Amino acid sequence: MARLLDFDGISRKYVLPSIIRRLRLESFHGDHAHGLGEDSAAIGTESNEVILLTTDAIVEELCLEHPQAAGFNAVLANVMDIYAAGGVPTSFAVALSYSDKDIGEHLLQGLIDGSHAFQVPIVRGHTNPIATSTFVVGSATGTVQRTNMLTAGGAQTGDLLVLLFDKTGQRGSSYNLGWDSVTGRESTTLMERLSVMNDLAANQLLSAAKDVSVAGIIGTAGMLLEYSEKGGIISLDAVDKDRPDDVPMRDWLRMFISLGFLVSTAKAHLGQVHEIAKAHGVTVSEIGEVNDTKELKLRLGSEEKMIFDYSQGPILTPR
Repeated sequence: MARLLDFDGISRKYVLPSIIRRLRLESFHGDHAHGLGEDSAAIGTESNEVILLTTDAIVEELCLEHPQAAGFNAVLANVMDIYAAGGVPTSFAVALSYSDKDIGEHLLQGLIDGSHAFQVPIVRGHTNPIATSTFVVGSATGTVQRTNMLTAGGAQTGDLLVLLFDKTGQRGSSYNLGWDSVTGRESTTLMERLSVMNDLAANQLLSAAKDVSVAGIIGTAGMLLEYSEKGGIISLDAVDKDRPDDVPMRDWLRMFISLGFLVSTAKAHLGQVHEIAKAHGVTVSEIGEVNDTKELKLRLGSEEKMIFDYSQGPILTPR
């Protein structure tokens, strides 16, 4: 438990409530209905089509040590956010900062590789090649039909928490706590996996969805449940059952999963979720259940322990 609470993928989220609160209260129309707290903000149009907007930054350490992977992952992170909302990416913009020309070239190549892998054009950017810091920040747009849009905050009491991921993969070469199902794969395969979210959304099978970020399975579940103003129980035995054989449980719980989504679905829809996921080559792992306790508990065998208590105040991503 302490390992999870101190894990920087989760602990770095502890600052979010105060930041989100200030932006909601002090920025112009900051209380946007489908904005802060979501993987992608939704911008309404006069048609039934909604514009999705998201942004992600890559940590400087990865940019310096593995710049090509950093560029690629800037695209991947944004694309995942769009698919988590049930949408399809339409464009990508990037800001680059570096001083080492070789690092800059590798960042650029990673971005180009990512744009081809996920079939999203790079349409805008800003570059500072004489900077004192090194970073890459990406932003993506996407579209989704209003009736198909998925939210991170829609989980309902009694729903199942389900992990969707590509079990074909390996530990990341540039990030030890990453499950890499992307390297060496054809773009058509990647799109087949990701578009599972489009089919699930179109069939109205999900109550809530988030991509599994650097917060890992537990951190992602914590954010989804808090944003939904719900609680839940995650079975560690169930998580362990579908864990990749060569990844220890202590790592799997904290891993960024490159093509992974955590979703909430009614029990009546589970059969259809399995059917659609199978057609896309995606593993379905039923790992928990949503309740109305405003606590997230972890269960191992017959023992349960609470990891997050939202009733005592905001922790990760408040509604």
